[in-house]
Amino acid sequence: MNNQGFTLVEVMVSATLLAIIVLGTVQYFTLSRWQVEKGIRSQLAWANMASRMEKAIDLGYEVLQDSLPETSVPLTLSGIQGYRTTVVTSIDDTSDGLAPADTSIPDYLDVTITFAWFTPDNITETLSCSFSAERSWDY
Repeated sequence: MNNQGFTLVEVMVSATLLAIIVLGTVQYFTLSRWQVEKGIRSQLAWANMASRMEKAIDLGYEVLQDSLPETSVPLTLSGIQGYRTTVVTSIDDTSDGLAPADTSIPDYLDVTITFAWFTPDNITETLSCSFSAERSWDY
C-alpha cells in the first residue's frame, strides 16, 4: 500500500516552526516601528527645545530669569501631546574671587529645558545651558 501525505506529527512540527517564525517577524516589525516613532518624537522635542534656547539667547541675561521660566506648558507636535518645562537657576560662583561682594548679580544663570511626552512627568529629553553676564551672545 502506498501512503501519501504527512503524518500528524510532521504537520504539528511544521505549524509550530511557522508560528515561531511569524511571531518573531511581527515582533521585529513592531519594535522597529516603535523605535522609529521614538526617534521622530525625540527630533520634534529637540527642535522645540532648541527653539526655546534660541529665545533665551535673544532675551539676554538681564531679563532671562523673569521672562523664560515655564512649567508643563502643553504643546502638540505632529499630533502628539507633549509638555515643556523651562527652569532658570541662579548660580553664584564663589571661586571667582568676587563673592560675597557680588551677591546682587548671580555669576551664572543655568537654563534647563525638559520635554515630556503624553504626561508631564514622562520626561524624555533635557537640554541645559549656562549663561553669564560676561558672555556676549550677539550674532
